[in-house]
Amino acid sequence: MPTSKQILTESQRDLLIRAFNRIIPAEGDFPGAGDLGLADSLEETIGRTQQSIRLFLEGLAQIDITAVQEHGLEFFRLSGAGQDSTLQSVEQSHPAFFNELKRQCYNGYYTNPLPQELIGYSRPEPSGYRPVPFDESLLEPQKRRTPFWRQV
Repeated sequence: MPTSKQILTESQRDLLIRAFNRIIPAEGDFPGAGDLGLADSLEETIGRTQQSIRLFLEGLAQIDITAVQEHGLEFFRLSGAGQDSTLQSVEQSHPAFFNELKRQCYNGYYTNPLPQELIGYSRPEPSGYRPVPFDESLLEPQKRRTPFWRQV
């Protein structure tokens, strides 16, 4: 379903769907991330800034370029293992793009009602919601722990 501001071509959209399906593949009753229509919401999200548009257009092009350089085939023609290998290379060579691609994939997937339902997540009804008081004693082991971070 095209958004009012279509940014991706059909081939870019297909590449994105395939990449999402490699990041979160279908397993059992759970659909792959690309099969949930996340490309539409991503296109809407990246369309908000020129920087995001550029990051994704260049990143998607880099996926196909890497696939051809490493395997001699376009990304959509590769086996699952070939697609995974290509994505791993892009993760190394273009970390800013790949990190944003992963973030958008996970955000879209785990906020989608279908995976939420399949993992057993349900939102309480606002009128019947009563939060369980937090047991602060659970924090004691962490409070006693030596800091493992570096002060900036």
